[in-house]
Amino acid sequence: MKRIEDIAQLSAEDLERISLDESIPVPAELGRRVHRPRPRRAWVGGVAAAVVLLVGAGWFFSQDRPALQDTFTDPYLAYAEVEKALDRIGGTLSYGAAKVSETQETLESVLK
Repeated sequence: MKRIEDIAQLSAEDLERISLDESIPVPAELGRRVHRPRPRRAWVGGVAAAVVLLVGAGWFFSQDRPALQDTFTDPYLAYAEVEKALDRIGGTLSYGAAKVSETQETLESVLK
């Protein structure tokens, strides 16, 4: 029986060669232990996810939204709306960039 350290040092070619060697006995019950049938209650998670999705969709479409306006007659009002939208997008991007930076710092500290 090999130790885990010995197996970890084998190359991919060696591992493949060993796996294809049919002279090595494989217990008959191995397949049953590896491929266990899923429990009967596994469908509960799927049903819960579907309910959450339906409730979320119902809530989203029931919200009152202001009517969309295709054009503006006042250019200053149009500019103000564009500026407001760009500020919102910029704030979201800044928040996302800060989270990415924070995650990278955390990963670097963990991997050191």
